[in-house]
Amino acid sequence: MADADELICCGLVLECEAVPNKDKLKRLTVDVGSGTPLTIVTNASNVDVGKKLVVARVGATLRDGTEVTKAVVGGVVSEGMVCDAPMCGWIGGGAGAAALLPDDYVVGAAKPSARPRLDGKAPTESVVDDAAAREAAKLKEKEEKKIGGEAAARDAAKAAKKAEEA
Repeated sequence: MADADELICCGLVLECEAVPNKDKLKRLTVDVGSGTPLTIVTNASNVDVGKKLVVARVGATLRDGTEVTKAVVGGVVSEGMVCDAPMCGWIGGGAGAAALLPDDYVVGAAKPSARPRLDGKAPTESVVDDAAAREAAKLKEKEEKKIGGEAAARDAAKAAKKAEEA
């Protein structure tokens, strides 16, 4: 039996085709580094050939306690599940959209603990730290505006007083 890190891992989409008579379902052939590609059915709209994404293989247990099993979806046997950001425990990224990985991520490697950047920039240490930094910046900006507003009010009062004296 594979350990949890091996069961939720990076997969490379080798094939992507619509499931007949199903509007949103796609049948994927995914390389997960095990030698035999898996067939996975998904409704994630952001998957395509050549993309790397997080895959939960049969036997994996998701964050909500759900165990991934082989299932028939849209008349096709699915041997795993495409994960979205919330399933991975990541902050950011939408529910229902495949959790995509950078091109240089190794097929079969365990999913990263935080959502990686796909824009080529260096990844941050922690998305939570980024959120805290953004919140601190917002508070600082708000305080600066408040101080600026108070200064403007003082200046206006001085100007009004000068106008009265003149």
